[in-house]
Amino acid sequence: MRRRFVNGVVAATVAVVLTVSGTTQPAQAAWKDWANIIVSVAQSLLGGGNDIERAKREIIAAVENAKQEILDHIDAIAAADVEACTEAAVTKIAQIDSMPGSLLGPFVNGAVDCAALSRSYFNAVQSLSAADTIGKLMGVIHGIAMVGFAKYGLSTTGLLDGVISGYQAIVTKLAPTCSEQTIREYDSMGRVVTVEIQYTCVAYNGDSAWDSELYYRGRLQGPPLDRARVDTEATRNTSRWIAQQALPTLQALRAQV
Repeated sequence: MRRRFVNGVVAATVAVVLTVSGTTQPAQAAWKDWANIIVSVAQSLLGGGNDIERAKREIIAAVENAKQEILDHIDAIAAADVEACTEAAVTKIAQIDSMPGSLLGPFVNGAVDCAALSRSYFNAVQSLSAADTIGKLMGVIHGIAMVGFAKYGLSTTGLLDGVISGYQAIVTKLAPTCSEQTIREYDSMGRVVTVEIQYTCVAYNGDSAWDSELYYRGRLQGPPLDRARVDTEATRNTSRWIAQQALPTLQALRAQV
């Protein structure tokens, strides 16, 4: 913020810029590409075309292109049963077309059970880091389960409801801690000249975002403070960011079926 003084009075304004800080992770981390694959899968299956082959190609490509990164995240899951079923689903999805019926049925059933288990684990775990790990994998798990159900000709609406509720839980549980302060400056007569409102949010992993708005003699200078944007940007390197980006599309798809 820059101010200049004219006749002892604060007279200039501020250029409001959203500031983020924290870890050195890039804002568009690679995991966001595969974590958000559920949107593409849901659009292929429920966007009007019911394109099972396209959905299958998308989930297989996403898993194969980032398999090691996905497996590394799986290794960080604290619950052995969630780790095991997720690894099985990720490892076997590429063979879904070549599986005999005796294997396909158990695979699909296991993937669907794993999707439900991932949501239960997320809701139960106390560690926000552990919750974030499963949150990043939730889209992949549900995407695999939806493709499996679709291959069997079964409705995927229930699984869509599941990932929507799971993402809503992520938004709530991984919400940042936010604070606001108001700074006033006065002229020589004791009258308020400037009022600056500063808003800061800090995510569980230490990432933060900050923005402000300034009033000069009661008039807003520059754009207004966007608290929702600050809130979202603070969690840009967590699964909460993915959930917030995906939910509008997923909810719109649900409204169509």
